[in-house]
Amino acid sequence: LVLMQNTSRMLARGGLVRRAVGIETAGSLNILFSDKTGTITGGQLEVVDFFTADGRVLGALTEHPVLHEKLKLAIGMNSAAMYDEAGTVVGGNPTDQAVMRFLGVQAYRAMQENEADRVGKRQTFNSTNKFSQAELPARGVVVYKGAPEALLARAQYALREDDGGVVPFDPRVVNEKINAYAERAMRVLAFGYSAQPFHKSEINEDVVLIGFAAIRDDVRPEAREAITEVQAAGVQVVMVTGDRRETAVAIARDAGLLRSDSDLVLTSSDLAQMRDDEVQRVLPQLRVIARALPTDKSRIVRLSQQMNLVVGMTGDGVNDSPALRRADVGFAMGSGTEAAHDAGDIVILDDNFRSIKDAILYGRTIYNNILKFC
Repeated sequence: LVLMQNTSRMLARGGLVRRAVGIETAGSLNILFSDKTGTITGGQLEVVDFFTADGRVLGALTEHPVLHEKLKLAIGMNSAAMYDEAGTVVGGNPTDQAVMRFLGVQAYRAMQENEADRVGKRQTFNSTNKFSQAELPARGVVVYKGAPEALLARAQYALREDDGGVVPFDPRVVNEKINAYAERAMRVLAFGYSAQPFHKSEINEDVVLIGFAAIRDDVRPEAREAITEVQAAGVQVVMVTGDRRETAVAIARDAGLLRSDSDLVLTSSDLAQMRDDEVQRVLPQLRVIARALPTDKSRIVRLSQQMNLVVGMTGDGVNDSPALRRADVGFAMGSGTEAAHDAGDIVILDDNFRSIKDAILYGRTIYNNILKFC
């Protein structure tokens, strides 16, 4: 009765309880693995700069017509987001929406009306490949959008912004530029194109880099306070993000997750090289997992539970469902998929870390109330 009475009170604070026992368990959390985008950060992504492979930041892209045309295809024809009739960006993930807003509604409408811009085969972004691609048969190109390291691993040439020619580029210059943005808590997205046929889950060897977009997503002010409160309550908070290490570190510092030299940041590749017992040994110092894969979430939950920790996990995608089910408390994001909602115990309707903090507080309060009643 006490549990069910409090579900309506939690609903008013942004938490939809799908399984009543989840409230009580939330009060007993020892460790919480939280997504970054939309939960710790505001989720309002915005493209602030566009730069080329030589590190030059471009102002008005319309002054570089060939580059602008290729970029429009790489965004407009290769995104899960779109403009609706009212001119509002809908669908896709926050990154897709940010680059679509950068493209602009007029450019998008023009491409939709152009018969040459018809998509053949398409592969949407996934967290394993770290890129999306689309084939444009009439133009004879495949366009790519994804993580810089995915495209840089294959690309040898970059598009020259002035005349549309292709030139070799220095990867060190690109990485220095990306790291500079990462230190300012920005993530970078790469764009490219290829003249070879479409290959599923593979970037063609002749891919030419169009350029890079620097995207900003600021930390929620209320998330900083909530993280401090949760940590003071004895819950270890670990940020799980697909961003590269440098960007993740900058955001974690801003959010108050990284405070001492002993705080640990691991990437997905670091975790893959570590044995289970090695991960368990460093787990108490872990604060950030960068470039995370969905499989990393399930593994880290399993290892935490083997250490007799009560584990909370947040998630929003279909890929997050196994980890949400495995965790002692699964916090599904309100903007996430129906599969994530079904797998979670509590749905955080406003995607805000503060609501997760409230769920933990309610869990402890309810537990104390039951003890008093007994």
